[in-house]
Amino acid sequence: MKKIFGLIGTTVKGGIFFLLPLALIFVLLGKVLEILEPLSASVQEVLDPGERYENFPYLFSILTLILVCFAAGWIAKLGAGQKMIRLIEDNVLSLFPGYSLMKSTLEARAGVSGESNFPVVLVPIDGLMFGFHVDTLDNGDFVVFIPGAPSAWEGNVVIFPENQVTNTDYKQDVIIDIMRQLGTNTNSTLLKSLAKNKAK
Repeated sequence: MKKIFGLIGTTVKGGIFFLLPLALIFVLLGKVLEILEPLSASVQEVLDPGERYENFPYLFSILTLILVCFAAGWIAKLGAGQKMIRLIEDNVLSLFPGYSLMKSTLEARAGVSGESNFPVVLVPIDGLMFGFHVDTLDNGDFVVFIPGAPSAWEGNVVIFPENQVTNTDYKQDVIIDIMRQLGTNTNSTLLKSLAKNKAK
């Protein structure tokens, strides 16, 4: 009974961590569109005085948001932009648990090459466990983050000698999917991942 309640609690907690970022995105988008609404109304008075297009304010706001995101992405690629991002990440965002892992996973899903896409390894804990090689010590030992299930943002940091760590060709976002699914369809998920990597 205790195990069942523990599983339910872990699953609910994983669901919260999954829904929270989505809710935050929708709230932020709503606020941005709300801020842009007066501007879009002013533009409509000039371009569409008869208000023939009822959805003009929403379309204008969305287009403006896309252009702002494009400009921000372009600035982020510049040297000054990258320094500013690193400063914010090192001093603010790094305080949030799992930020680096979440960031690299989202970058992988979006097809953006990130610096912190951690290699997937296998480590000997009660058999073999998936882990992310997050750092290497001066003596050559590997620092490995062992993700939990169903929430991969929670887990343990364990240090292993290099000879106990097995490197893999699996991708970080694939392993996070497996954790979220509590290991179901692991074989097919890994096979699809390897086939996709070979096709690239």
